[in-house]
Amino acid sequence: MLFTQFEFIFIFMPVTLAGYFLLGKLGEAATPRLLWLATASLFFYGYWDVRFLPVIGISIVANYLFGWRIATEPLGSGRRKTIFIIAVASNLLALGVFKYTNFLIGTAGWLTHSHIEKLPIVLPLGISFFTFTQIAYLADVFSGYKNESSFVKYGLFVTYFPHLVAGPILHHSEMMPQFGSETSRRLSPERLAIGLTIFGIGLFKKVVIADGFALIANPAFAAAAQGSVSAFDAWCGALAYSLQIYFDFSGYSDMAIGLSNMFGIVLPFNFDAPYKSRSIVEFWRRWHITLSRFLRDYLYIPLGGSRCGEGRRHFNLFATMLLGGLWHGAGWTFVVWGGLHGLYLVINHSWNRLQPRSQALTRITANPIYPIAALLLTQFSVVVAWVFFRADNLRIAIRMLVGMAGFAPTGAPPVTAVSHFGLIAVAYAVCLVAPNVNEMFEGWNVGLVTYNNPRPWSILRVKWRPNVRWAVVTATVLLIGVSVSLITGEISPFLYFQF
Repeated sequence: MLFTQFEFIFIFMPVTLAGYFLLGKLGEAATPRLLWLATASLFFYGYWDVRFLPVIGISIVANYLFGWRIATEPLGSGRRKTIFIIAVASNLLALGVFKYTNFLIGTAGWLTHSHIEKLPIVLPLGISFFTFTQIAYLADVFSGYKNESSFVKYGLFVTYFPHLVAGPILHHSEMMPQFGSETSRRLSPERLAIGLTIFGIGLFKKVVIADGFALIANPAFAAAAQGSVSAFDAWCGALAYSLQIYFDFSGYSDMAIGLSNMFGIVLPFNFDAPYKSRSIVEFWRRWHITLSRFLRDYLYIPLGGSRCGEGRRHFNLFATMLLGGLWHGAGWTFVVWGGLHGLYLVINHSWNRLQPRSQALTRITANPIYPIAALLLTQFSVVVAWVFFRADNLRIAIRMLVGMAGFAPTGAPPVTAVSHFGLIAVAYAVCLVAPNVNEMFEGWNVGLVTYNNPRPWSILRVKWRPNVRWAVVTATVLLIGVSVSLITGEISPFLYFQF
């Protein structure tokens, strides 16, 4: 079931909300309404494929028991560490079997120039997200945080449907106190209005903007799969995909925040105007924020972080992003994408270290043109990397990059129009000048802050208020989003669902 489907918007969402707050009105005990929400979340997950339910069910039970067992051992003891290692290894093994077995089989076949049959493995939806969420939970319990005693609350923590299949990756310390709290027991008209508005904005981003740019990006990449592609088509395709994934992920993040606000529960912000970033370091503090936090806390820092010298720091950055790329998908294109961002981060941190020591570099950064150049260079680097992220294989990615560089043979049939480039330019302008949901609802506590990012500049100033004007805006974006979804009749999953 998709957030954009008729069944979700007009059946699942209102029924789940009504049942949750009805149980809250009938009694103060938290367990009944949490059990209702957890059951609804499992139904939402199983609606995709009932075969996924045993996988997530076993994962929840196993990790709940692992967390309890870790907590029973003294802090700092060898047995506690051993149980923790076994728990994490079990999660990674399960993730590896489902997600990477056929990737390894395909790689082995390529290396040995032989055909090896792949296994009929069905990848459970969102397995990377609920696996990383639970690994973070186990790591926190191992470090001394109290384990969760309520199985119902723990089960809801993992399955909570707004975040289940595409994030954000949650920390139990920021979510457990909210589940069953008094503030989330009673229906708040204000929270419902906020949630519906944010949900409507996200729906519009997804079905109108993101899916619209897919119609430009897909033919360009399809042309590259067949042969060479012209410079204009390659750039249109790469830029259109950059906007597609931007508004797709931004739309999902908004919808998840909005849905959760209706229940009186606040999720972490997972998206904060990343295309306004003037460096790759800033980009990763604004794009998929909770994944960046996870990679920092549970991979980069345990590898040594920046504590072991500059060379080791660069290695840790590169290795972290390489594994982050592999987390996104079982393919060499994702490995290259992660490696590119690792290289970008190494260069960025080296620049940050050298710039204050050089008067010439300091003069460059003081130039008024520098912020614009930094923004353009960051965006160019991101777009180049997105080509590998989108391409089905390395051959297609290289053809796209050859076309973007202007080296493709002439004569390739055009697949994009000049008007497409105009739409791309307008959408990029919107990304740069318009406020995002985080800014529009600043002061209303709609999301938890993960990185203390400075508010990105916005030429347009728009602030939400509980008034008739915003009620009309909410109704309009919801009507447009639902109408487009029904008219097209196509089920277009969010891009991050595949991870």
